[in-house]
Amino acid sequence: MAVTKRLYKKIVGSRGSVFSRFSLWLGEREDHALLVEGNLMTERYQRVWLRDVQAFLVRPSRQARWVTITGLVLVVLFGGLAAIATGIGVSVFVTLLCLSLPILLHGLFFARTHHFYAVTAVQRTEWPNLARQRHIRKALARLEPLIREAQAADAAQATPVAPETPQPDGLAGNSPASVP
Repeated sequence: MAVTKRLYKKIVGSRGSVFSRFSLWLGEREDHALLVEGNLMTERYQRVWLRDVQAFLVRPSRQARWVTITGLVLVVLFGGLAAIATGIGVSVFVTLLCLSLPILLHGLFFARTHHFYAVTAVQRTEWPNLARQRHIRKALARLEPLIREAQAADAAQATPVAPETPQPDGLAGNSPASVP
């Protein structure tokens, strides 16, 4: 069986919800990044040429903070109530405590801490799968050298513009000094 060469390499892992997934891929010639958004029925592709990237914009998100705080409040509340309850109340509050632990763990380890955007001259594209600092660091470590290389090659291929030749002030006899 023939081995097929992969045209794209995954930059970082996928991210999404139950109904949609986002993944970020690097092109075969390492000259563009491809954001793939897939849901239950369709896929959407968005290409960003590395030579066109002007900046990356990273801004903090409050999602992880609020999910973690909510999970922590529920765990403390149900843990405290389970500690002071008697009889059947203990099992009810311990069950509620166990149901609130995944909320706390999701906030601590998986919730979005940052929004990441690739900025070009004509658009600002959010890359949703870069939502945690470790993913952002990994992607930037991989992309920054490729962007510098692509932009340097693009600048080297640019043709120099010839300087404009100065136009004469006027023909002989039509200069302002010769007008009576």
